[in-house]
Amino acid sequence: MEDTLRVGVNARTFSVDEPGGAVQAAVQMVRALAARDDTEVVLFGHPDTQQHFPDLPLDSTGYVVDSQLYGAVWERAILPRRASLANVDLLLAPNGNGPIHETPYPTVVWVHDVNAIRGHSAGVHRLYRRATVPRAVAAADAVTTISQFSKEEIIKHLPVEESDVHVIHNGLAEPYLDAARAGPATQQSASALVADGGEPSHDGVAAELPDRYVLFVGSLNPRKNVARLVEAFARLKRETGLPHELVMAGPSPKRIFQQLDVDAATERDAAITSVGFVSDAELRGLYRGADCFAFPSLYEGFGLPPLEAMAMGTPVVTSSVSSLPEVCGNAAVLVNPYDVGAIRNGIEEVLTDERLAEGLVTDGRTQVRRYTWERAARQFVRVGTELVKAN
Repeated sequence: MEDTLRVGVNARTFSVDEPGGAVQAAVQMVRALAARDDTEVVLFGHPDTQQHFPDLPLDSTGYVVDSQLYGAVWERAILPRRASLANVDLLLAPNGNGPIHETPYPTVVWVHDVNAIRGHSAGVHRLYRRATVPRAVAAADAVTTISQFSKEEIIKHLPVEESDVHVIHNGLAEPYLDAARAGPATQQSASALVADGGEPSHDGVAAELPDRYVLFVGSLNPRKNVARLVEAFARLKRETGLPHELVMAGPSPKRIFQQLDVDAATERDAAITSVGFVSDAELRGLYRGADCFAFPSLYEGFGLPPLEAMAMGTPVVTSSVSSLPEVCGNAAVLVNPYDVGAIRNGIEEVLTDERLAEGLVTDGRTQVRRYTWERAARQFVRVGTELVKAN
């Protein structure tokens, strides 16, 4: 290997319309790797991927159908050969989507968590992940993951040795880090949705927001524990005079009330406003305008939303289980996510104890500075370089 590490990336999932956390993390890692002087990045995926990375080489050979189902076949039948012809030093396979056979170059499979393996995902997705991820991991030269919690889960549930699993924490996107470094926003209404640079959003989301709100960001996957959050917030509203409403971002508004397993009275009392999938700038505005960010998830490999909220100066209530205590440290109120009363009380503490909230905001801005994509890319290059030398 020369001084420059040539990294191939399986970008098959980068062209989805509403990317989840694992895809967004992989995109950020690619950008951080591409910014380094000691790496070259080659992408393999659908032609639509080029719009996200106009300056990076993209090999779309054989990717003739724009569907993730076809892409799953492509990444196993065509991608390994294309990467070999591109003379990559190693292949990075995000989200567990790696070749299922050994390759002539080292392969690093990036596994965020094993929630699907453990049954936390919907049926078809769960079956697909159980069929493919163990084989990809077994064929890989190394596995990277995003927390010590996930490493322990991977060792327990997948066919890999502990020494072959490397923890590389996710980072935050630069706008969030910039906000954390800048400190408190000045002269900004709590309900104003402001994009980067202080310009008002023109997408209409601001008009939908209540004056005071608690925010949740995420999918309606059962492991996100949304039903208990709604029940806890409805109970809080019934028992106190707090003016806040519950704002939810992520799923489409029409899907919220169809998929939440709560009764009509609870939905009404929780006063839910769903804004759906929003732009990055809008999301930062949502975080900044919230009086509290509530994220009582049952299972997270990392848990990026609480860190994003911290960066934007919002106090956080989150779970005392999985990776969340590891990632959030002492900068959040940690609650038992299986206890509706504990969730309710945690939110009330933040909304009514000004001193607590201010301390969480200060500690949160310090906590998030630990998580940068520059650091993550540096750690990945270290792992990749050692693999290439040993190959």
